[in-house]
Amino acid sequence: MAIDPIEPKLEQTFESERMARMIKECTDLEDLKVIALSLLARLGQQQAASRWLAERGSEAECGRLEMLAKLIRQQRGADSSAAEGQQ
Repeated sequence: MAIDPIEPKLEQTFESERMARMIKECTDLEDLKVIALSLLARLGQQQAASRWLAERGSEAECGRLEMLAKLIRQQRGADSSAAEGQQ
């Protein structure tokens, strides 16, 4: 399974450009602090969301693997019973 590169959506690109322009044009240190703290908060939210999604994906994958293992065990049990019945 190939993993596609993560590309930002057009809206995200525009938002990034807008924020970059705002930072470049800003001359007030207090305004820059507010912008930096806002971006830091957004980064924290994004990291938490990414971690949550990764954990849910891992849980789902684990569940599928457990189901597959159960099916394999059932199939082996059925094969063993059939082999014993033929003897």
